[in-house]
Amino acid sequence: MGKKEIVITKGLYTGYSDKQIVCENINAHIERGSLTCLIGRNGAGKSTLMRTMCGFLKPIHGEVLLDGKKIEDYSHNALSRRLSVVLTEIISEINYLTVRSVVEMGRYPYCNCFASLSHEDYDIVDKSMKIVGIEDLAGKSMAALSDGQRQKVMIARALAQDTSVIVLDEPLSFLDMPSRIEIMKLLRDIAHTQEKAILLSSHDIELALHFADRLWVIDRNSHIYTTNAPYTDSSSIIDDVFGGQSILVKEFLKA
Repeated sequence: MGKKEIVITKGLYTGYSDKQIVCENINAHIERGSLTCLIGRNGAGKSTLMRTMCGFLKPIHGEVLLDGKKIEDYSHNALSRRLSVVLTEIISEINYLTVRSVVEMGRYPYCNCFASLSHEDYDIVDKSMKIVGIEDLAGKSMAALSDGQRQKVMIARALAQDTSVIVLDEPLSFLDMPSRIEIMKLLRDIAHTQEKAILLSSHDIELALHFADRLWVIDRNSHIYTTNAPYTDSSSIIDDVFGGQSILVKEFLKA
Protein backbone atom coordinates (compact mmCIF):
# COMPACT_ATOMS: atom_id res chain seq x y z
CA MET A 1 0.00 0.00 0.00
CA GLY A 2 1.36 3.41 -0.97
CA LYS A 3 1.91 6.13 1.60
CA LYS A 4 -1.29 7.98 0.70
CA GLU A 5 -3.43 5.01 -0.34
CA ILE A 6 -5.92 4.30 2.42
CA VAL A 7 -8.69 2.26 0.75
CA ILE A 8 -7.90 -0.37 -1.88
CA THR A 9 -10.13 -2.80 -3.74
CA LYS A 10 -8.56 -6.01 -5.04
CA GLY A 11 -10.41 -8.19 -7.52
CA LEU A 12 -13.67 -6.91 -6.03
CA TYR A 13 -16.99 -8.25 -7.29
CA THR A 14 -20.11 -6.48 -6.01
CA GLY A 15 -23.71 -7.63 -5.99
CA TYR A 16 -26.10 -9.76 -3.99
CA SER A 17 -25.09 -13.32 -4.89
CA ASP A 18 -22.97 -15.21 -7.42
CA LYS A 19 -25.98 -15.01 -9.73
CA GLN A 20 -26.57 -11.29 -9.09
CA ILE A 21 -23.17 -9.72 -9.72
CA VAL A 22 -23.39 -6.01 -10.49
CA CYS A 23 -19.75 -5.00 -11.12
CA GLU A 24 -16.73 -7.26 -11.39
CA ASN A 25 -12.96 -7.34 -10.92
CA ILE A 26 -12.60 -3.84 -9.45
CA ASN A 27 -8.99 -2.87 -8.72
CA ALA A 28 -8.84 0.72 -7.51
CA HIS A 29 -7.83 2.92 -4.59
CA ILE A 30 -8.51 6.25 -2.94
CA GLU A 31 -5.89 8.46 -1.33
CA ARG A 32 -5.55 10.88 1.56
CA GLY A 33 -5.89 14.48 0.48
CA SER A 34 -7.83 13.54 -2.64
CA LEU A 35 -11.40 13.81 -3.93
CA THR A 36 -12.45 10.72 -5.90
CA CYS A 37 -15.73 10.59 -7.82
CA LEU A 38 -17.47 7.37 -8.82
CA ILE A 39 -19.44 8.16 -11.96
CA GLY A 40 -21.88 6.12 -13.98
CA ARG A 41 -25.37 6.25 -15.39
CA ASN A 42 -28.38 5.58 -13.16
CA GLY A 43 -28.65 1.88 -12.37
CA ALA A 44 -24.99 1.17 -13.19
CA GLY A 45 -24.22 -0.12 -9.69
CA LYS A 46 -22.81 2.93 -7.94
CA SER A 47 -24.83 2.51 -4.75
CA THR A 48 -24.07 -1.21 -4.56
CA LEU A 49 -20.35 -0.49 -4.81
CA MET A 50 -20.58 2.30 -2.22
CA ARG A 51 -22.41 0.01 0.22
CA THR A 52 -19.73 -2.64 -0.28
CA MET A 53 -16.98 -0.07 0.27
CA CYS A 54 -18.59 0.92 3.57
CA GLY A 55 -19.05 -2.64 4.81
CA PHE A 56 -22.86 -2.61 4.50
CA LEU A 57 -22.67 -5.37 1.87
CA LYS A 58 -20.17 -8.21 1.74
CA PRO A 59 -18.04 -8.59 -1.38
CA ILE A 60 -19.13 -11.43 -3.64
CA HIS A 61 -15.46 -12.00 -4.42
CA GLY A 62 -12.29 -10.06 -3.72
CA GLU A 63 -11.74 -7.60 -0.92
CA VAL A 64 -11.91 -4.02 0.29
CA LEU A 65 -8.90 -3.01 2.38
CA LEU A 66 -8.88 -0.07 4.78
CA ASP A 67 -5.41 0.69 6.12
CA GLY A 68 -4.38 -2.79 4.95
CA LYS A 69 -7.17 -4.61 6.82
CA LYS A 70 -10.29 -6.16 5.31
CA ILE A 71 -13.31 -3.93 5.85
CA GLU A 72 -15.38 -6.82 7.27
CA ASP A 73 -12.73 -7.54 9.92
CA TYR A 74 -13.34 -4.21 11.69
CA SER A 75 -15.74 -4.02 14.58
CA HIS A 76 -18.56 -1.51 14.12
CA ASN A 77 -17.00 0.93 16.56
CA ALA A 78 -13.49 0.61 15.13
CA LEU A 79 -14.79 1.13 11.59
CA SER A 80 -16.82 4.19 12.63
CA ARG A 81 -13.58 5.81 13.85
CA ARG A 82 -11.96 5.34 10.45
CA LEU A 83 -14.76 5.77 7.93
CA SER A 84 -17.79 8.06 7.95
CA VAL A 85 -20.76 7.83 5.61
CA VAL A 86 -23.11 10.50 4.25
CA LEU A 87 -26.23 9.00 2.67
CA THR A 88 -28.55 10.65 0.17
CA GLU A 89 -31.64 10.22 2.28
CA ILE A 90 -31.61 12.11 5.58
CA ILE A 91 -33.70 10.16 8.06
CA SER A 92 -36.87 11.96 9.09
CA GLU A 93 -36.19 11.45 12.80
CA ILE A 94 -33.50 14.16 12.77
CA ASN A 95 -35.76 16.81 11.25
CA TYR A 96 -36.64 18.19 14.66
CA LEU A 97 -33.11 18.22 16.01
CA THR A 98 -30.97 21.34 15.90
CA VAL A 99 -28.07 21.57 13.51
CA ARG A 100 -25.62 21.44 16.39
CA SER A 101 -27.24 18.30 17.81
CA VAL A 102 -26.90 16.54 14.47
CA VAL A 103 -23.23 17.49 14.11
CA GLU A 104 -22.62 16.29 17.68
CA MET A 105 -23.78 12.81 16.59
CA GLY A 106 -20.47 12.52 14.79
CA ARG A 107 -18.73 12.27 18.17
CA TYR A 108 -20.72 9.25 19.39
CA PRO A 109 -18.05 6.67 18.40
CA TYR A 110 -15.77 8.36 20.95
CA CYS A 111 -18.27 8.84 23.77
CA ASN A 112 -18.77 6.86 26.95
CA CYS A 113 -21.81 4.65 27.40
CA PHE A 114 -23.91 7.66 28.47
CA ALA A 115 -23.00 9.50 25.24
CA SER A 116 -21.79 12.59 27.11
CA LEU A 117 -19.46 14.90 25.21
CA SER A 118 -16.19 16.24 26.54
CA HIS A 119 -14.77 19.73 26.06
CA GLU A 120 -12.58 18.28 23.31
CA ASP A 121 -15.67 16.85 21.60
CA TYR A 122 -17.39 20.24 21.67
CA ASP A 123 -14.27 21.89 20.23
CA ILE A 124 -14.23 19.39 17.35
CA VAL A 125 -17.92 20.03 16.69
CA ASP A 126 -17.29 23.80 16.61
CA LYS A 127 -14.36 23.35 14.24
CA SER A 128 -16.35 21.08 11.93
CA MET A 129 -19.21 23.57 11.65
CA LYS A 130 -16.74 26.37 10.97
CA ILE A 131 -14.98 24.44 8.19
CA VAL A 132 -18.31 23.82 6.48
CA GLY A 133 -19.54 27.36 7.16
CA ILE A 134 -22.70 26.63 9.15
CA GLU A 135 -21.88 28.23 12.51
CA ASP A 136 -24.80 30.64 12.11
CA LEU A 137 -27.21 27.71 11.66
CA ALA A 138 -26.28 25.94 14.92
CA GLY A 139 -29.56 26.64 16.71
CA LYS A 140 -31.89 26.06 13.77
CA SER A 141 -33.88 22.86 13.34
CA MET A 142 -33.04 20.60 10.42
CA ALA A 143 -36.61 20.96 9.17
CA ALA A 144 -36.06 24.69 8.62
CA LEU A 145 -33.06 24.24 6.31
CA SER A 146 -32.76 24.10 2.55
CA ASP A 147 -31.55 20.87 0.93
CA GLY A 148 -28.11 22.40 0.37
CA GLN A 149 -27.84 23.49 4.00
CA ARG A 150 -28.92 20.05 5.22
CA GLN A 151 -26.23 18.43 3.10
CA LYS A 152 -23.64 20.75 4.65
CA VAL A 153 -24.80 19.69 8.11
CA MET A 154 -24.31 16.03 7.23
CA ILE A 155 -20.83 16.80 5.91
CA ALA A 156 -20.04 18.63 9.16
CA ARG A 157 -21.24 15.58 11.10
CA ALA A 158 -18.87 13.40 9.05
CA LEU A 159 -16.04 15.81 9.80
CA ALA A 160 -16.84 15.73 13.51
CA GLN A 161 -16.54 11.95 13.33
CA ASP A 162 -12.84 12.63 12.66
CA THR A 163 -12.24 9.77 10.21
CA SER A 164 -9.59 9.49 7.52
CA VAL A 165 -12.18 8.43 4.95
CA ILE A 166 -15.51 10.07 4.08
CA VAL A 167 -17.89 8.29 1.69
CA LEU A 168 -20.90 10.09 0.22
CA ASP A 169 -23.63 8.38 -1.79
CA GLU A 170 -25.09 10.80 -4.37
CA PRO A 171 -24.67 13.95 -2.23
CA LEU A 172 -25.77 16.19 -5.11
CA SER A 173 -29.22 14.64 -5.50
CA PHE A 174 -32.12 17.06 -5.04
CA LEU A 175 -29.80 20.10 -5.14
CA ASP A 176 -29.99 22.99 -7.61
CA MET A 177 -26.95 23.81 -9.73
CA PRO A 178 -25.45 26.53 -7.47
CA SER A 179 -25.74 24.21 -4.46
CA ARG A 180 -24.18 21.32 -6.36
CA ILE A 181 -21.21 23.47 -7.33
CA GLU A 182 -20.87 24.72 -3.75
CA ILE A 183 -20.93 21.19 -2.30
CA MET A 184 -18.36 19.89 -4.80
CA LYS A 185 -16.03 22.80 -4.12
CA LEU A 186 -16.46 22.31 -0.37
CA LEU A 187 -15.64 18.60 -0.59
CA ARG A 188 -12.57 19.21 -2.73
CA ASP A 189 -11.34 21.87 -0.29
CA ILE A 190 -11.91 19.54 2.69
CA ALA A 191 -10.02 16.71 0.98
CA HIS A 192 -7.06 18.94 0.19
CA THR A 193 -6.85 21.02 3.38
CA GLN A 194 -7.87 18.35 5.93
CA GLU A 195 -6.02 15.45 4.27
CA LYS A 196 -9.21 13.41 3.99
CA ALA A 197 -9.76 10.62 1.48
CA ILE A 198 -13.18 11.46 0.06
CA LEU A 199 -15.15 9.18 -2.25
CA LEU A 200 -18.50 10.25 -3.64
CA SER A 201 -20.84 8.80 -6.23
CA SER A 202 -22.56 10.98 -8.79
CA HIS A 203 -24.10 10.98 -12.24
CA ASP A 204 -23.18 14.70 -12.62
CA ILE A 205 -20.29 13.95 -14.92
CA GLU A 206 -19.58 17.57 -15.81
CA LEU A 207 -19.04 18.51 -12.15
CA ALA A 208 -16.97 15.39 -11.52
CA LEU A 209 -14.70 16.25 -14.45
CA HIS A 210 -14.24 19.75 -13.09
CA PHE A 211 -13.68 19.06 -9.38
CA ALA A 212 -12.44 15.47 -8.88
CA ASP A 213 -8.78 14.54 -8.51
CA ARG A 214 -9.59 10.99 -9.64
CA LEU A 215 -12.51 9.28 -11.34
CA TRP A 216 -13.78 5.75 -10.95
CA VAL A 217 -15.71 5.25 -14.17
CA ILE A 218 -18.42 2.59 -14.53
CA ASP A 219 -18.79 2.12 -18.26
CA ARG A 220 -21.89 0.98 -20.10
CA ASN A 221 -20.74 -2.65 -19.78
CA SER A 222 -20.49 -2.36 -15.95
CA HIS A 223 -16.69 -2.44 -16.04
CA ILE A 224 -14.77 -0.01 -13.87
CA TYR A 225 -11.55 1.83 -14.62
CA THR A 226 -9.79 4.76 -12.95
CA THR A 227 -8.28 7.91 -14.38
CA ASN A 228 -6.60 10.93 -12.81
CA ALA A 229 -6.98 14.66 -13.43
CA PRO A 230 -6.38 16.49 -15.69
CA TYR A 231 -8.83 14.64 -17.91
CA THR A 232 -7.44 15.21 -21.38
CA ASP A 233 -10.03 12.95 -23.05
CA SER A 234 -13.27 13.84 -21.31
CA SER A 235 -15.19 13.05 -24.51
CA SER A 236 -14.10 9.41 -24.30
CA ILE A 237 -15.14 9.22 -20.63
CA ILE A 238 -18.60 10.51 -21.52
CA ASP A 239 -18.85 7.92 -24.30
CA ASP A 240 -17.84 5.15 -21.89
CA VAL A 241 -20.52 6.13 -19.38
CA PHE A 242 -23.47 6.98 -21.62
CA GLY A 243 -22.82 5.06 -24.83
CA GLY A 244 -25.27 6.06 -27.56
CA GLN A 245 -26.75 8.81 -25.41
CA SER A 246 -23.38 10.54 -24.97
CA ILE A 247 -24.13 12.91 -27.86
CA LEU A 248 -26.88 14.51 -25.77
CA VAL A 249 -24.46 15.13 -22.89
CA LYS A 250 -21.77 16.53 -25.17
CA GLU A 251 -24.20 18.91 -26.86
CA PHE A 252 -25.42 20.09 -23.45
CA LEU A 253 -21.86 20.72 -22.24
CA LYS A 254 -21.20 22.84 -25.32
CA ALA A 255 -24.23 25.04 -24.62
